[in-house]
Amino acid sequence: MTWVSKYLNFHQLITRIMKNLSILLFAFILVSCNAHTKSQIDYGSNSQAGKYIEVNDIKIYYETYGEGEPLMLFHGNGGSIENFEFQIPELSKHFKVIAVDSRGQGRSTDSDKEITYTLMASDMNELIDKLKLSSVYVGGWSDGGNIGLELAYAHPEKVKKLFAGGANYSHEDYYVHYDSTIIMDKNDPLIVALKTLRQKRAARASERLTPKPESSPTTQKKLEDLMEKYPNFTIEQLKQINVPTLIAVGDHDLIALDHTVNLFKSLPQAQLLIVPGATHRVLVEQPDLMNNEIIKFLNTPYRDINPYYMYLVPK
Repeated sequence: MTWVSKYLNFHQLITRIMKNLSILLFAFILVSCNAHTKSQIDYGSNSQAGKYIEVNDIKIYYETYGEGEPLMLFHGNGGSIENFEFQIPELSKHFKVIAVDSRGQGRSTDSDKEITYTLMASDMNELIDKLKLSSVYVGGWSDGGNIGLELAYAHPEKVKKLFAGGANYSHEDYYVHYDSTIIMDKNDPLIVALKTLRQKRAARASERLTPKPESSPTTQKKLEDLMEKYPNFTIEQLKQINVPTLIAVGDHDLIALDHTVNLFKSLPQAQLLIVPGATHRVLVEQPDLMNNEIIKFLNTPYRDINPYYMYLVPK
């Protein structure tokens, strides 16, 4: 056998080995991806983490993740626990996350009562009692933030700290009016991401455990009326909420910035976070930033800051 033949045989052997390794590597990646997909938690439909409990005149559905200090999460109008799918994985590393479906939404049932933020705060107060928790951290977005404000007002002893994002304290003059002159490119990252998320949620809709209560026209009408008639906080009432609160909003939110600033200025122990380049969907648009800010706020002792402190410290 000549050295050329030896070289060709060796080369063929190496090529065959590399092909086999490539096939094995591809198979490993494929299995890993499939395993990752299957292991992804379907928040809001996770039978292993979800439970029902009777509260007031309804059954509340909630899911629990992680260990540590309890942190309750309240979603927005017509939403569900699913809305926090980008928060729960990170927050549950630091807290015992108790994500809740509000009355008549997600998997929680409804009654014949009018849905109000006060009533939903009462639901959450009783849920805290039923779970035998003395007090909790609260994180709410949109209507969930409104529920958090109501809970902190009526039962301040139950709320250690409150994160209220995209919230409004009045049903009047709180939203940004639609501007038809603002036209976004159809390929804008925000639009593309929204389409992708909707497709993903639609694809797994068949995996839902039960039909959603908000499919009821009666409940849907009550949720629409909720935004038309509530909340009705006065500035004096807001000044009585002495719970440390982080007020957050996107700089292009549906909630008007001046309304948010008034809310912030009216709360005695508040901090303000205005997220640049963000809308009412900031929890989805910028989850890493929001998760970090929530964790930092909840883990950092609240203190009043004198804007002139740098001039008061002796040189």
